[in-house]
Amino acid sequence: MRGISRTEGMAWREQIKTTLGAGFTTLHAYRGREEKETFPDPRGAVIRDKQDIRRCDVMIVNDTFDNASMIGTSMEVFLAHSIDKPVIVFGHAHENDYWLNTHLHMRVNTLEDACEIVRKLFKD
Repeated sequence: MRGISRTEGMAWREQIKTTLGAGFTTLHAYRGREEKETFPDPRGAVIRDKQDIRRCDVMIVNDTFDNASMIGTSMEVFLAHSIDKPVIVFGHAHENDYWLNTHLHMRVNTLEDACEIVRKLFKD
């Protein structure tokens, strides 16, 4: 997400991993690139993101940063939606974004709420 630091981006992803707990495998866009970009061409990140979407069971999206650009995120949400992957968004920073709203499946208030939905859908 453009407009937020890598540290902020990593923090909520780590929180999801902790909140979901054992029994879930999480993937995040920064893996292997936690500190800095390592792809020699940024298109490498897009290739991997698309593969991650294809192999995931559910996609969780953070919409709590008012200053973040959701352009790439909206594209990822569209891809997930188009291949019938559930998309759960937490937060309301861009709740009036019609592109995002058309292609998400559920919007909840918090990261914890999103994790609870994932547990109900896939574990409990």
